Amino acid sequence: MNMAAPWQIAGNFLRKINLQRNLIKNFVVRDLRSRYVGSVMGIFWSVVHPMVLLVSYTFVFSIVLKLQPWPESGTSSFALYLFCGLLPWLFFQDAVTRACTVVVDHGRILRKTLFPTEILPIVVLLSSLVNHAIGLGALALALALLTHQLSWLVLLLPAYLVALMLFALGLGWLLASLQVFVRDTAQILSVVMIFWFWLTPIFYNETLVPPPFKTIINMNPLAHVVVAYRDCLLRRRWPDLQALVWLMVIALLMFGLGGWVFRRTKREFADVL
Repeated sequence: MNMAAPWQIAGNFLRKINLQRNLIKNFVVRDLRSRYVGSVMGIFWSVVHPMVLLVSYTFVFSIVLKLQPWPESGTSSFALYLFCGLLPWLFFQDAVTRACTVVVDHGRILRKTLFPTEILPIVVLLSSLVNHAIGLGALALALALLTHQLSWLVLLLPAYLVALMLFALGLGWLLASLQVFVRDTAQILSVVMIFWFWLTPIFYNETLVPPPFKTIINMNPLAHVVVAYRDCLLRRRWPDLQALVWLMVIALLMFGLGGWVFRRTKREFADVL
């Protein structure tokens, strides 16, 4: 097999995804509705949840504990500092953990019909993106009301978000394939996510990490996304563009690898499921 094969397969994925865009849209709407089935307010809970989370963080960390963020954090509110770091992490965690089991969850459909299974992790990703966008809007509104300062640098966030989506999708394809054949994959992932969370500077400032561990933090793609979110939203300064280049390279590699593995294994899904 030549080295271009993974990228050729990923390219075929993109073409197939484009042909299935209406199906993807319908599944995303269905997924969002299924989260709030039987609920009176329905999808409006997607707006309520991040607002309640932000208010509760403000009450606990800023009012009760009176915690102050580190110097050069860009805000005097630890709650805003924490919420800004949590937003990209929660999006990534939700998308990847749900993508891991999405193929197995739809096993009955896959056994009975010919179905483009590669769109399932995409549906999960886009559904998580909707909730992330709502949370990001809530944070932007809070910053506008509390600080009266919202920098135009927020326009740089889509670049980091695209990189994060590519990384999450590639990892989601990879894990979804593994979960079909090794059902412990989801359990292993839940443990890995705990360590990954604490290796991401969410509750702490990346500048305070000791040198031996700083290398590990710098190798963490999520760390660069969290720092960029805080740079653009709180510190109102240019994020590290070299980190963005590195992040995009890692994201594209994961996207290509995940697409290649999924494409190579999907033909055996129906037999195993």
